[in-house]
Amino acid sequence: MAEALAVVGIVSSIIQVVEFSAKVADRLNDFASSVGEIPKAFRHIQTELPLIIDSFRRIQSQAESGSVEVATTNAVWPVLKDCQRETIRLQNILDKTIPSVGDSSWERRKKAFLSLGKDKDVEEIAESLSRYVRVLTLHQAIEGSKPERQPPPSYEQLKPLYLTLIPFDRNPHFVDREDVFKQIDEAFKVKKGSQPKAALFGLGGIGKSQIALEYCFRRKEKDPECSVFWVHAATLARFEETYKRIATECGIIGQEEEAQVDATLLIQNWLESRHEGHWLMVVDNIDDAEVFFKEPLTNGKTVAQCIPRTGKGSLLFTTRSRDIAVDLILPAKPIPVPMLTKSEGAELLRSRLPGDHSEQHIVELLEELEYIPLAITQAAAFMFKRRRTIPQYLELYRKSDSARVRMLSYEFSDHGRQYNSMESVAKTWSISFESIRRGNPRSADLLSLMCYFDRHAIPAALLTSEDEDEWDFEDAVAVLCAFCLIESDETGSSFDMHTLVQLATKLWLIDEKKGEEDKWAFEALQSLARNFPAPLHHTTPEYWQLGRDFLPHAQLILAHSFKSQRDEIELARATLLFSVSRYLHWRGAVMDSKAKNEESLAIRERILGEKHPDTLRTMGQLAWMYPWISMEQEGVDLGLRCLTLRREVLGTDHPETIDGLSDLAMAYQQQNKLQISEEMQRQAYEASQRVNGSEHLDTLNCLSHLASVLDDMGRYNEAEAALRKVVRIKTRVLGEESSSILSELHNLAFILQHQDKFEESEEVYRRTLTLKTKIYGKTHVETLTTLTNLVLLLREQMKFSEIEELSGWFSGEAAMVQEKDNPRLRNVMWTLRRFSIRPPGDEASESSDSGYSDYENDDELALISEEKEFIEESRREESHSHVFGVA
Repeated sequence: MAEALAVVGIVSSIIQVVEFSAKVADRLNDFASSVGEIPKAFRHIQTELPLIIDSFRRIQSQAESGSVEVATTNAVWPVLKDCQRETIRLQNILDKTIPSVGDSSWERRKKAFLSLGKDKDVEEIAESLSRYVRVLTLHQAIEGSKPERQPPPSYEQLKPLYLTLIPFDRNPHFVDREDVFKQIDEAFKVKKGSQPKAALFGLGGIGKSQIALEYCFRRKEKDPECSVFWVHAATLARFEETYKRIATECGIIGQEEEAQVDATLLIQNWLESRHEGHWLMVVDNIDDAEVFFKEPLTNGKTVAQCIPRTGKGSLLFTTRSRDIAVDLILPAKPIPVPMLTKSEGAELLRSRLPGDHSEQHIVELLEELEYIPLAITQAAAFMFKRRRTIPQYLELYRKSDSARVRMLSYEFSDHGRQYNSMESVAKTWSISFESIRRGNPRSADLLSLMCYFDRHAIPAALLTSEDEDEWDFEDAVAVLCAFCLIESDETGSSFDMHTLVQLATKLWLIDEKKGEEDKWAFEALQSLARNFPAPLHHTTPEYWQLGRDFLPHAQLILAHSFKSQRDEIELARATLLFSVSRYLHWRGAVMDSKAKNEESLAIRERILGEKHPDTLRTMGQLAWMYPWISMEQEGVDLGLRCLTLRREVLGTDHPETIDGLSDLAMAYQQQNKLQISEEMQRQAYEASQRVNGSEHLDTLNCLSHLASVLDDMGRYNEAEAALRKVVRIKTRVLGEESSSILSELHNLAFILQHQDKFEESEEVYRRTLTLKTKIYGKTHVETLTTLTNLVLLLREQMKFSEIEELSGWFSGEAAMVQEKDNPRLRNVMWTLRRFSIRPPGDEASESSDSGYSDYENDDELALISEEKEFIEESRREESHSHVFGVA
């Protein structure tokens, strides 16, 4: 048997050497016939090659007839290998020095010149070939003198029938992935003569290998005569080891010959030309393109070149990378392996964790683990070994990110992973991370950065720098998408990440890239501080869009605990806090806005000092906010301090100093110190006209605030004239739908209402309500403020049917607005709920003065009268739309 195996090995190698040598000889002959004569060294080669080819063919014939001893075969092996090496060397020289068909005259002269320097190398090859011819001739003479013997068993007789060489048993816990199996079967339907191929790709731990394993057993059940082979392709060593095992198990080589024989080429040749019947080969874990397509095996070929290509053999590849999957089976489409469905996840968990479990607890766990099979299996192993219930596991898992990270690192023995018996989600994904880091370091950097943002809708703007090459960024992102670690939207402008991937990336940074957690968290913080929209005196559609896109990421990084408390980190935090504070104020979350502004101010005062321009901006913004949350005196005190410092540092006529003067005037207005407020607001308006110009937005805002003070003083005509001027100029400069005009329109309606110009006031309120709804949405505090005033105006005119038409507005969406963070919003909603209810009875009997005459008893009427006084008192505070005032 060993003798027969050795014969099979040498026959296969001879075939390869003869075919290659014949091609080289043909090329020399073609060249000689075209030019009439070739260099002397090449003529020598032209003579020796046919002799070598003939000798090897004789040895092949003797081997196949069974007349070659094992000892003789072993002696011929070194000659065979040397001939192969020298022939390859010769081929390389020919490529550089012998003209090809189609070469230009210049290329021919160039190669002729190069050939002059190759004579010595060609002579060395010719001498070597001459020696091999003498050895082979001697071998022929010796073998020819031996008596004939009976041939050994044929190659086909040695071949085992219907092989199944899979290193794993069937997984008893496998849950059906019928859709994937159907796609594999469909991919294998090809034209006769073409090779059936399919490639599964997906996130590490998603179940690609388990699907391939189950497919093998199903294929064997359906077609018992189909041979099945499993090949590991993660590394070159694993690939060669698997091929040797197949060669040994199939009886193609003996164990004692493994070190001497190139099993890789033997198996490839056997499956392509000598294996009887159909076969299926799974090539598992092709996760490194360099390893599979470029790095050489011991025989000089790549793994890709050693995959058998024949119409009677099917190939099923598994890889984490979609790009690799595409390259493997182009032009066919690779098959993505999705997350488990809810029913599949529940089935897997119940099979791994026996016992009674509530459906609700199972669904909660599956959602936390994002329906990833490996994560579910890992959790089940943890609970089974630690004797924990699902609620107990969830309680541990939800404690903190560090708890989640530890549980993702929990190692267990997973089916079908005998070469790496202890597994974990973190370990599985670290393989992807390392592969990415080796292949595209920029991709690894992006992944490290992204794990410190919110996992949903990460804007591309937060991931790039001004000097970054667009193509480099797109390539880096494409790698992460190919490995299914992130998902891109259709435009490539934002990305989603799995929560578990974020946690595993952080763990990888902690374990493998020690000291880099703060580095990437700081990168994320700096990016947000740089890109979050800076505070504006008036907003734009772009401001609102960027604020919405960036806020979740800003909130997350602001909650991050840095190990270091360096000043540069703290100052970046202060910048982001400052910008986020203003955006939150625009949204109506005024208490959260105040807290962030105060934190920003504390940082900047401590590090930069109170006179630094950044500190003064933060101080001014906070002073501007205080009056709107019933902190009038705090607003005046901080405003005075800020104004004094700005005059000292920036000068009296600096735009920010003028802003501070206008803000302080507004604070006095909230305290009802109207004379002081009017005087200061006029000073601010005149200074802004002088410094900024009469149509500058800051100047118009000062005039708007002056109109508000005049309205509070009962000087309605002056207030109306000033406000109409503001609306007219802003409409001309900015357009009617600019957000900067909305507060002016609202306040104009309010002033008209004071003058009993109800019809025009109602028209302006409705117009403002429409615009605010379009720009802010139905539930924003500014929209609801205008809605409140409109409802009160309609009630004052006893237009209850029109109020009913608006009732859906505040009973539906608006009723769900979070009011706890906004005292102003609480008052608005309270007013809406109390005064929007239509009184029972006949509308005609109602008085325009009270609107409460149909309540059922005097106690309720007295209560309503008190409420009316409160509302009328607070109405002046709440009715002025203020969001776009000067800050």
